[in-house]
Amino acid sequence: MNMKLRPNVFVLVLGCLVVLVAAADPVQARDTNEVNHEEKKKVFIFDGGNPIDFVVALDRHFRTRLVQILTLPEKLSRTQVPKLRVVADDPREVLTLYNRLENPALGQWRFESEGAAQNAPGTNMNVLMLVPDKSVAAAKMERTVTKVKGLALAGVPETKWEALTRDINEARSYGEAAAAKGEGDVFEGAFRFQRESKVLIVSGSEAYIELVESLVAAHRMNTEIEKKAVSGSNEPVGAPVGR
Repeated sequence: MNMKLRPNVFVLVLGCLVVLVAAADPVQARDTNEVNHEEKKKVFIFDGGNPIDFVVALDRHFRTRLVQILTLPEKLSRTQVPKLRVVADDPREVLTLYNRLENPALGQWRFESEGAAQNAPGTNMNVLMLVPDKSVAAAKMERTVTKVKGLALAGVPETKWEALTRDINEARSYGEAAAAKGEGDVFEGAFRFQRESKVLIVSGSEAYIELVESLVAAHRMNTEIEKKAVSGSNEPVGAPVGR
């Protein structure tokens, strides 16, 4: 090969290598950026609890102040939020996943970010509200038609009325907890003792009235058993057995 051509060939090969390296650099840079973006995404982990625990966990993870604007109906305050694990940069992503669970007992989150009007990104919000599922709300309306009923307290001595009151209130708490989880009917109502007539006036949902009625019957039965036990123990030892 002509000695004069060798330098030109070397320069040409070197130029090709520079072009190839330059073409590869943008691809490598783009891949690096994508990896870095994925690394920046944090994993939100919730171990389960009530809605307030859930919002507090969001605040702690995303460094927000959502609990300050939280609107939570009393009936949903005992809802058991399941365990969640979400890769997210924004609490809205977690709330959206929650809504996608479509569990009637959990309710639905309604929210609006501070920069929603300007389509600006932001982790804080103007509104955060947990609302009942429409189907559950409609079913509860059907079950919570108020009824009134008078229950005879004959057979339940007045000395047992305080115990009966405790039992009714405790049973109501169990019923409300079950209803909050979507596992039972709504237990809403009230009662009042009519001492002169020995009648218990009960008003509320059908499930609540049935609850009170069953407890009155249980107290009456216990009183009868106690009376039989006492009368039996009063018989003299060795008394003749009736034929």
